[in-house]
Formats: sequence, C-alpha cells, structure tokens
Amino acid sequence: MGAMIRRAPLTALIALAVTAGACGSAADESVDVTAAPVQTVAGVGVLPDTVPAGRQQRVFVPAPVNADGSPADLIGEVAPGNRVLIIGDSIIASTSSRYGRQMCDELVPLGWQVAVEAEPSRFIDFGNQVLDRVLDDDPTPETDWHTAVVFLGSNYRGDPFAYAAELEEILDRLAPRPTVLFTVTEYRSNYAAVNDVIRQFAEEYDNVTLLDWEQIAQEPGVLSSDRLHPTELGREVLAQAVAGALGPVSIGEGDCLRSVFRDDSGTGSGSGGGSSVGSSSRSSSSRTVTTTTRPATTTTIADSGGGSVTTTTTGGDGGGVVTTAPTTVPVTTPAPLPAPQPTTPPAPPVEPPDSGTQP
Repeated sequence: MGAMIRRAPLTALIALAVTAGACGSAADESVDVTAAPVQTVAGVGVLPDTVPAGRQQRVFVPAPVNADGSPADLIGEVAPGNRVLIIGDSIIASTSSRYGRQMCDELVPLGWQVAVEAEPSRFIDFGNQVLDRVLDDDPTPETDWHTAVVFLGSNYRGDPFAYAAELEEILDRLAPRPTVLFTVTEYRSNYAAVNDVIRQFAEEYDNVTLLDWEQIAQEPGVLSSDRLHPTELGREVLAQAVAGALGPVSIGEGDCLRSVFRDDSGTGSGSGGGSSVGSSSRSSSSRTVTTTTRPATTTTIADSGGGSVTTTTTGGDGGGVVTTAPTTVPVTTPAPLPAPQPTTPPAPPVEPPDSGTQP
C-alpha cells in the first residue's frame, strides 16, 4: 500500500472556511441550502433477515452501484473485519447502549461489533483522546478497529484552524481504515465554517465517506426544538444512516461492546472540552499512512414513504468522498411524536453564540 496523497496546505484549506464563517449572519438562516436532487438508484432492497422481526424498519437500503451502474461494495464488504469505532458528542451518545441503543440495534444485526465512544459537551480534540485510549500502536486483527465513524463539531470554539488541525490528526490516525465522517447541523451561522472544513477533508481522503447530517436533519421531526439534538425519530434516522453506509459484514458475529468513555457529567452543564477519562498527552510526530482506493459508488437510503438519501463515494486519485444529500427524504413523523425517553441526555439551554453552550 502506498503513502497517502498529500493535501493542500492547511492555510489554503481554511481560507474557504474562514470566509464562510465571517459571512455568517442572522440572514444566513433564510438561505435555502438544500442540495440539488441527486438521481436515485432504481430498485430498493431491504436490510438482511438478521434484523429482529419485531422491530420496525424505518429505512430501506438498496445495493450500491458504481458510476457505470455495476454493483459496488459497501464498507462492510471491503473492511478486513467487523469492529467499528464510533466517536462523537452527546448526539452520538444518545444512540449508545446506555441511552437509546439505536446504534447497536441497527448495526449488530448486520454483523458489526459496535463501540460507541461518545460523551456530552465534547469538542473535536475528544476524538484524539479516544484514539489515544482505544487505538493500539501495534494492533492484532482481533484488537484493531476495521472501520470508524466520526461525528464531532457540534461543539466548536470558533477557530477553524484549530478544528481542522485536530480533525486532520484524527483522520490520519484512522487511515487507511474506511471512515464515515458526518457534517453537523448549522444551528448557528458560524457552524458553516465547521462543515466547510469537514467537506474539504472528505474530498482529500480516499478512505472517507461523508454523510451530510446537516441536510438530513432538516427533515421534519428529526431535530428537537433546539435545532441541534435529535428526537427519538432523529436518533433512529442517524443510526440507520450509519447502517446504510456500512452495510452488512460477514466476518465474525455482531456485538454491542461496552464503552470506555461513559462520562455524562457534562450533560446540560454548558461546559466542554476533554473527558474525565482517557486523556493523555499526544505526540505531533509524523505518521506514515496508506489508503485504500475504491471505485465511485452510490448508495441510496430510502424510507418507506418513497424518499431517499443518496451517498456517493469516489475512489481513485480524485479524492475519496462523498456526500449524502436528501433527494426528497420524507420522514414520517409520528403524530404526536413520542416523548423522549428519561435516559436521553437533555438538550442544553440555548444561549448566545459566545456563551459556550455545548451539545
């Protein structure tokens, strides 16, 4: 395996993000940021029979295709094993086994061994703290992570350079593992700069697939009134989006692994940064990384109402990404929506942008 293709200098990467963040204003919220519809794939399949019969399926997952229409591989078909590491803040934590358990409910039946390492009120550096603790320097096939999911950015200190530096380190350390990277909801105008950094990195890494949560979460019923934290329905949609990107894996048996990071003391406190466990100093020494290049693929996740979310993954020298954009993603909202479960992390109070309110 060859070395990863080097990217543009970090200063050039941030230029776009700084411009976007500086232009943010209250008027930005009136701008229609919905992506143009992407042609969906004909023919819709269903999740494998391993999904418990008593659990309602909210999405249907068709087989992915290459750019030329030929069958393509899901991440589960190219990953060397079935251990998936999922890193995030309270948004991901709400889907963990200690809360709603949606992530394990969706992925374990597909054959994945799922570790959700997520805590409320965590910033981007939390991702590297997790990797310091759970990523072995010399892993064996049994202890390595074979793919990863990263959802960090909803807590943001307003510095795109610092955010980009941490995210770049996270992605370098995870490469060449297939990695799913989420955008965040732009509940404040300066979060457009966060998404600019995320999308740019996704274009530069051949092993990264981008799921555009900022777009998916615009569907009615997905977010709570704070425009940030998902509802019960939103947590299901979030877990199903991950399941659609990973697909089934045939190596080993699925399992819901115990989390190492379980500190929820930051819930609703407005404080952020680091975890009470797993912190350590990190070296900035250079690393040699490699990538796995895959052909361009398109995966469509459609709900039972006929809508869909399309994910395209591009391999080769042109960068590995991509993007999910709702083509018409009607999400059926229960009427009325069920009340959040008592174990769900409460949403923090909404404060002015400079107050430090954290999810």
